[in-house]
Amino acid sequence: MWKNRRRIVALLGAAAVLLLPFLRIRGRSAARFDLPTLSLHLFGAVVPIDEFYLVLLGALFLVALTLWVTVVFGRLWCGWLCPQTVIGEIGEWIASALPPRFRSGGKTLVLLPFSALVSLSLLWYFVPPAEATRDLFRSPVLLGFFLSQWGVIYIMVAVVGPRFCKTVCPYAMLQNVLADRETLSVAYDPARAECLRCDRCVRVCPVGIDIRKGAQRECVACAECIDACREVTSRRNVSPFIAYRGTVRRGKAYLFAGGCLAAALVLLAAVWSRPDVRFAVQWEGKAGTPRGNVYRYSVRNDSDRPVALALSVEAPARLLDDPEVAVAPRGRVTGTLTVQGRNGTPGEILITAAGRGFRIVRKAAFP
Repeated sequence: MWKNRRRIVALLGAAAVLLLPFLRIRGRSAARFDLPTLSLHLFGAVVPIDEFYLVLLGALFLVALTLWVTVVFGRLWCGWLCPQTVIGEIGEWIASALPPRFRSGGKTLVLLPFSALVSLSLLWYFVPPAEATRDLFRSPVLLGFFLSQWGVIYIMVAVVGPRFCKTVCPYAMLQNVLADRETLSVAYDPARAECLRCDRCVRVCPVGIDIRKGAQRECVACAECIDACREVTSRRNVSPFIAYRGTVRRGKAYLFAGGCLAAALVLLAAVWSRPDVRFAVQWEGKAGTPRGNVYRYSVRNDSDRPVALALSVEAPARLLDDPEVAVAPRGRVTGTLTVQGRNGTPGEILITAAGRGFRIVRKAAFP
């Protein structure tokens, strides 16, 4: 039955969200925005705040992916992976294991601690799990965020519930714009007149629609009606009147898939082309020595190993300061250089930062 498959997907998705902050790659969390360093940790990569163009590229990829999923699979996301649906689904599943006299209000009670767990897991994406759990009741900021999120999540899932999907869900509105007749959806076969009119499909629908009236934007493609119809028709050896219908392999789907792939390739190229060491230099002013100029430099090490480099200038100019610079892993070093020219002619000089496996040359004015 589709319900069992959907619950497996929901459990796998929930487990991934809850366990991802505990997964460590290269000594860092697999997914977390680190507040002290203002950097995004994502599967071993570290994106500092001043490189958030990569996050923008990632957002563009997610937009392309959303468009492709919507065009091809419709609202399958809503019924199978949306947190609004998944949390409610798990709460209902747990409540079904309670004694019969507790089941009526069991889902509401089960969702209370489960919403707290979801709220805490959201904190883990900004604060290390051990630190967040330890300091939850010591830090007013952490506690405030935890309680606020807990309240919002509980209200959205236990009180608002499927009404959100029927009214203000932005994905539903997007699906209305992008979907066509070939988009995968739950549909009733109007050509078959032998429907038993038992209304089981209407009673089990979480959003309260009658799928027999045709395609409706409120449908979240959860397949509850398919299971209900199959349960009734199987007793009469008749195939269900309701099923997933649509065409996955078609030109429009391939077009959006190509756009999604292109966005992914651009993102990967941008991530892999990032240099481990960055070197910048800027003229700061005249030095106290004859024909001397002072330059301010900055070296940033984006790798996980310490970097030692030597600074040099192109002849006939010469460097008057110590050329050796050491930068810690994920560190930054700034300083000044005094460069003396061999003649009084203004122009430009080349300042080089060289280390093991790299050589960076920067051009600077020499007034």
